[in-house]
Amino acid sequence: MEQAYFSSEVAKSLGVGASTLRKYSSALEAAGYRFDRGLNNSRVFYQKDIIAVQRLLKLIQEQNMTLEAAIELAMKMEPEKKEEPVKPIQAPVENHELYERIARLEQQQETLIAVNKELVKELAQHQRWMQEKLEHQEIAIRDRLLLNSLQPPAIKREPPKYRIPSLFSFFRGKKNEATFN
Repeated sequence: MEQAYFSSEVAKSLGVGASTLRKYSSALEAAGYRFDRGLNNSRVFYQKDIIAVQRLLKLIQEQNMTLEAAIELAMKMEPEKKEEPVKPIQAPVENHELYERIARLEQQQETLIAVNKELVKELAQHQRWMQEKLEHQEIAIRDRLLLNSLQPPAIKREPPKYRIPSLFSFFRGKKNEATFN
């Protein structure tokens, strides 16, 4: 399939304004040139159309021709379009081949529907399992927090301070003076 371009892209690539491109395209159409149209009835440009507009621009800018003379010459330079006869669509040789194809497609479609139903069931089971798992985790966390809040706080005790009797008190015979706190 041939690449199609919008008028804004073509105008930018040719170095002209969008209004100039519209003017030249309209003049070409008036002379018999045919542009394809898009969904909103805007012109769709293909490579052959861009070449036709380029040819017209060259004649006007480089040859200093009037628009009418340039269009006339550009249309003469345009290759003639030969209408190709439309080929009829070839039907299958026999109708039973078509019916067989349709039957196979219907069977494949039924198989896909069955597989999709199974996948939906498995997905629902997995979601239920995940929900239960999350609920169990939440309960476990709640229970742990509750148990931690019920335990009494740890009592902090300072280590005992021992007083060592001095050497002089030992010699004085005051052994009992040394106390332990």
